[in-house]
Amino acid sequence: MHPVSVPLQPFTATPASLLIPRSTAVRNSIDFGELRRAGRSSGNLAMNSIQNPSRGSETPGSEDFNVGDKDAVVIVDHGSRRQESNLMLNDFVEMFRARTGYKIVEPAHMELAEPTIKDAFGKCVQQGASRVIVSPYFLSPGRHWKQDIPTLAAEASKEHSNIPYIVTAPLGLHELMVDIMNDRIKYCLLQVAGDVDECTVCAGTGKCRLYS
Repeated sequence: MHPVSVPLQPFTATPASLLIPRSTAVRNSIDFGELRRAGRSSGNLAMNSIQNPSRGSETPGSEDFNVGDKDAVVIVDHGSRRQESNLMLNDFVEMFRARTGYKIVEPAHMELAEPTIKDAFGKCVQQGASRVIVSPYFLSPGRHWKQDIPTLAAEASKEHSNIPYIVTAPLGLHELMVDIMNDRIKYCLLQVAGDVDECTVCAGTGKCRLYS
C-alpha cells in the first residue's frame, strides 16, 4: 500500500485545543451512580465496587476498599523495545498521581524494559507502603493479566512478605473509553486533513496517514 494525502470533508476544522476540553467536560458531567447501575447490567464488577463517598462507610472495614496514604499503586504496562512507548507510561503515571492525589504511584513494565514489577514493588515499600495495588494498564483480561502479571507480582512480594498486595482488573469495558476512542479518531482525521499537528502519540512516526 502507498500513502496518499486526501483532504477529508466529514469534520469541520475544529481547533485541536477544543478536543481535550470537550472530553474533560464529558468526564466531569457523567453521573457515576448511573455508571454503577449500568455496570450491574453489563457485568462490570469493577465499577460496582466503587463506593459513593457521600454515603459514608456502609460496611465494617470499608476503609480497606479505599486507597489510603499507606497504599501504593503500581501501574503496569506491557513494556516495549521502543523507548518512546515506555516513556509514555511515566507520563500517564504523573497524570494519574496528580489527578487522584495518591501519594505512592510507580510505573512498571511487565517485560522488555525497566523498571520491572519487582523494581516498582520494592520502591513502593521503600516509600512506606503497607499495601501494594498492582493495576494493569491493559485493555482486556488476557493471558498477561491472568497469568504473567500475577506471577511476577507474587515473585516481587517474596522479598516483602509482610506487605499484602492485589492485582486489579484491567481497564476492560467502560463508557468513558468511548470518549477516548472517539477523540483519537477525530483528532487523527483532523491531522490527516492538515488541520492539526501530529499528537504526542504519533509524533515523528509518520503513521497517521491514509493508505490506499
